[in-house]
Amino acid sequence: MADGIPTVDAAAARRVLEERARALCRPLQVEEEPGETVELVVLSLGQERYGVDVSHVVEIQPLPNLTPVPGISPVWAGLVNLRGSLCPVLDLRRYLSMQAQDAVDGRNGDGKLVLVSGAGLSVGLLVDEVPGVRRVPAAEIGPALSAAPGGSSEIVRGLTADLVTVLDVEAMLRDRSLAVRHEPSEGEAER
Repeated sequence: MADGIPTVDAAAARRVLEERARALCRPLQVEEEPGETVELVVLSLGQERYGVDVSHVVEIQPLPNLTPVPGISPVWAGLVNLRGSLCPVLDLRRYLSMQAQDAVDGRNGDGKLVLVSGAGLSVGLLVDEVPGVRRVPAAEIGPALSAAPGGSSEIVRGLTADLVTVLDVEAMLRDRSLAVRHEPSEGEAER
């Protein structure tokens, strides 16, 4: 030892560094529960929480300029322009027949837009917030409550232990009640 500094054998230092390198190179062993898991994007509508499978979510963003479209069902909040493509926006609160108290007003830029894709369509969902993404064991998704708020039972896959209602995006986008039907007026029919 010179001047109080310990001398290090070069071979010993090399062995220690190699051991550390091997330890760091090992793959992480993530402890997963056996069985299938479902990754859900959690959507907030007032006090209610809904989840949609992350595989159907294309993007999430603050609601851009929403343009209402007159003469269509009130479940449709309007249209947004996303990078040059027009996207219809479904007011999820109205679609699920929830009360409008504390509802976001998409025209003021309130809320979030969750762009989902399924059944050959891409639709924006107007929601209050997107608190996060959760991984839930598929076995823990129980049947939906018979008194679940709004919507038809076909679009509800089930309910998690902490009361997140899991929605089936494919079934929702196949719902015939969402179709916009245009009935030509007399003047249009003659053209």
